[in-house]
Amino acid sequence: MDDRALSRLLGFVTIAIAASTVNSGRAGAAGTNEDLVDSLPGQPAVNFKHYAGQIVVNERNGRALFYWFFEADHPNASSLPVALWLNGGPGCSSVGNGGLSELGPFTTNDNATGVVLNNYSWTKEANIIFLESPIGVGFSYSETKSDFEEFYDKRIAKDSLAFLKLWYEKFPEYKANEFYMIGESYAGHYIPTLAWQVLLHNRKVSAEERINLKGFAIGNPWTDAYYDNRGTTEFFHSHSLISDETYAGLLNCDFANDLPIDARSNNSKCRQALTQADIDMEKINMYDVLAESCNPLPGSSSARKSRQKAFYLAAGYDPCLDSVTPYLNLPSVQDALHVKKTRKWSGCNDVIYSNYNRADIVRSMLPLYRKLLQTHLRIWIYSGDVDGVVATIATKSWISQLNLTVQIPWYAWDFNNQVGGWTQVYKGMTFTTVRGAGHMVPATKPQQALQVFKSFLAGEALPSFP
Repeated sequence: MDDRALSRLLGFVTIAIAASTVNSGRAGAAGTNEDLVDSLPGQPAVNFKHYAGQIVVNERNGRALFYWFFEADHPNASSLPVALWLNGGPGCSSVGNGGLSELGPFTTNDNATGVVLNNYSWTKEANIIFLESPIGVGFSYSETKSDFEEFYDKRIAKDSLAFLKLWYEKFPEYKANEFYMIGESYAGHYIPTLAWQVLLHNRKVSAEERINLKGFAIGNPWTDAYYDNRGTTEFFHSHSLISDETYAGLLNCDFANDLPIDARSNNSKCRQALTQADIDMEKINMYDVLAESCNPLPGSSSARKSRQKAFYLAAGYDPCLDSVTPYLNLPSVQDALHVKKTRKWSGCNDVIYSNYNRADIVRSMLPLYRKLLQTHLRIWIYSGDVDGVVATIATKSWISQLNLTVQIPWYAWDFNNQVGGWTQVYKGMTFTTVRGAGHMVPATKPQQALQVFKSFLAGEALPSFP
C-alpha cells in the first residue's frame, strides 16, 4: 500500500478558506471574547460572529486542536443546532478544505488577499464548528514528538471528545442545542468512532455534562475496505474507465486488506492490472470523473505521479487552484485567527497519513454501525454519484450488509423540479445519492448539498416529486 494511496480513496476537494469579521447587531452572541475574530484581512462585513483558536486537549503531551466556529447566518442562530464538521485524509484540514471551501460562509478569492461570500453555506441552517484534527493538521499541534509516531482512530476520537467538552465550557449557551456531526471520506471512521465515545461519555456523567448528540451524516464515507475497494473497482469498470481485462486482473487484489489502485500485492495478476489501471485513469479527476482535469504536477511524467495528484485532489488539496495556502500563511491572518505560534499551514500533512495505523484504515466500521443503529441517533449517508474515490456502488454494498428494514422505498428526490438524486429510508438510517456530484458533494453540487443538510437536520425525507 503506497504512502499516498489513501489520500485518493479518502478525502476532499479544492482548498479554500473562510473567515468572517463581525458586524452583528444580534443580542446574546455566543462565546468568549478572547477567541472572537474581529479583523480578518480582506473580509466583507457580515451579520454573524465567528471565533477561532487552539484548545489544549491533552495537558501532559501538549496536544492542542485548532477550531473555527461560525454562528449561523440566521436571526435565530442561538436556537439552531450546532454541527461539527470533520474531513478525512487522514491528515487534511477541515478548516481549509471541506469545511470552508465547500460549505462554510466564505472562500478565499483568487489572489489570496481576502474572502468572498458562499451563497450556499450550511451556516444558513446551523452553527458550525470546523475542527482541524488530528494534531499535526493545519494549526493543530503537539509538543510531544512521540505523538507523531503513530496515529489511530481511538486516540483521535478521545482528543476530539476532549475538545468538545472544553468547547462547551467556552460556549455554554449552546449546551442545550441539538448537536450533530457531519463529514466526508475518512470521516467515515472519525465520526462513528467519535459518536460512540460521546455516547459512552454521556452514560458516565450527569445530565448537565452530557453532549446533546442527536445524529450524524457522512458523505462518500470510507467505511469497509472490502466493500469500498471492490465497489469502487466495479465503478471503474461500469464507467468504462478500465478495460474488461484490467477489471478481471483487479479482481485478484486483496480488497479487504489493501487499496485497489495502489496495493502492495504479491499477486502478479493484481500488480499487472494495477499498472494498467494507473495508465488508463491517469488523465482524469478521480474525485469527480466528469470534471475537467487539472494540469499535471511538475515532473509527474509517470502514471503513479499523475495518480498521486488525483489523490491530493480527493484529499482536498488542488495544486492548480490553491489560494488558501498563501492566505493562511499570512502573519496577519494567523494573528487574526489567534494562532499562538506562527507556523506554516498546509492543507494536508503527509506525516499523518504515512504514520497512520494501517489496521485502523482497513478496519470495518460495520460492527460499530450495528451498535450505533441500536441507539436513538439519526444517521444519514449521502453519496456523490460520480465519485471515483469512494463510489456510490461501494457505499450501497456495505449498507446492504446491515440488513436494515426499508421504510420508504427507493425514489428520485425533487430539487427545483429536477432529479437531485435518489434516496431510500431505512429503519435507523437514510441513504441518498446526489446526482452529478463528486467526492466533495458541497463543492460540486452546493445547492443540492444544502437541501440534503436541511432535510437531515429536520429529520425529514428528501422532497419527492408531486
